[in-house]
Amino acid sequence: MATGSRARTMPTPDGGWTVVQRGPFRLWDQVESAIEAWQKEGEPHQEGFGITVSGAGQRVWIGTEDGPGWDPPT
Repeated sequence: MATGSRARTMPTPDGGWTVVQRGPFRLWDQVESAIEAWQKEGEPHQEGFGITVSGAGQRVWIGTEDGPGWDPPT
């Protein structure tokens, strides 16, 4: 399902970044939450991730299905 959500990053003159988000889903906020979860779990290799897809939706997880994770936008 297309939601019209989008996020854009732009470098700033001082070496930082500006993020612009539009639409019903705050996509960049979700990226930051995923990075924070990954860091909290010790920055596991990509083999430590999984995804479960069911009739109820999708869930990305770290370690085990019932471990830390998040629901990607649908």
